[in-house]
Amino acid sequence: MAPAMARWALFCGLWAVRARPVAERLSGCGDGALGPDLASYWLVSTWHGPAPDRVGSGSAAGGHANRTDLSELREFNVRPLLLHHCVVHGNVADFLDEAWMTGLRVVVELQPLLFVEPSVGCFMTNFDCYQRIKVAYRQLLSQSGIWSDGEYHPAVQALLLARDPVALASAVLGEGDVRSAQAALLGVVSAWDGVLGAEMDLGVARPVPLDITVLLPMALPAAAQTSTDACFRKKASQGGCAGPHSLRAMYMTAWQVPGYQRTLDLPDLTRRGFWPPPDPPIEEAVYVPHNDVFSSFLSRWVQMFPGSPSLAEIVNYLRQFQEFLPNEYASSGGKYSSLVELNNTPV
Repeated sequence: MAPAMARWALFCGLWAVRARPVAERLSGCGDGALGPDLASYWLVSTWHGPAPDRVGSGSAAGGHANRTDLSELREFNVRPLLLHHCVVHGNVADFLDEAWMTGLRVVVELQPLLFVEPSVGCFMTNFDCYQRIKVAYRQLLSQSGIWSDGEYHPAVQALLLARDPVALASAVLGEGDVRSAQAALLGVVSAWDGVLGAEMDLGVARPVPLDITVLLPMALPAAAQTSTDACFRKKASQGGCAGPHSLRAMYMTAWQVPGYQRTLDLPDLTRRGFWPPPDPPIEEAVYVPHNDVFSSFLSRWVQMFPGSPSLAEIVNYLRQFQEFLPNEYASSGGKYSSLVELNNTPV
């Protein structure tokens, strides 16, 4: 692996979401559908194949036990991990304490209804999620036990903003709508901005150790360019395009200077949020953040691959993203990849 890619691939995980064994060892964790809470929780533990009598182990059937390339994946810092969904019954802080003492980590997932709840979900109101997520995340930090006195609970490893926001956007705009991918990315970036705003309001200590991730398909549907276009072979700073590459597209969507904008045509200051105002077609919109989402993306992002891509697909995807980065970011300490298999997910 090239040295530059090795520096970027600081945290790559092979993630599996399976049915039971981890949760049985924690008193506050149960199965079931998502409730009305602002978030749900996923337990993370190392999983290397069949060992049903050990905490954090999986069964021999399904999952990553069927893969034969785990050794090769580890060369790219990809680790097999088990994620188990928990419906927390009782005090979340007690659940996190027990997970920490058991040697487990937790991924916090924002409630999907924050995005798609009729009339008030931010995907239902033009995909500007800043205010909705800022208010919800501030409430979550204040009430849930995942944060206290400026620090995240040590058991909390990552924040999952959304599972497959492209599918959520398609459900809102209509199946097959070509605007779904761009709308989903705008929603995700504005939601990230809301998370940063809530952290700023509550004085979360910098640098923040909490990773942030979103479950995106590797190839976005109905992308305007393809990987064979000339612009796809250029760096972002040289006019390169994202094409169907979801991580490149996320980079481009987040690559905005926070604050207010001026233009020659409209010299007055305009509000943060979507630009150009007031309501451009979603495919022409950019999101101007309140906070430095781009720097946060470089340092906190962890890519999650859905399904079960091959080793060659993973390496090619990461290589194409590495080639897209401007030279000044090529040696950044950012983290951006994991591999996910989802089974028995909550609805």
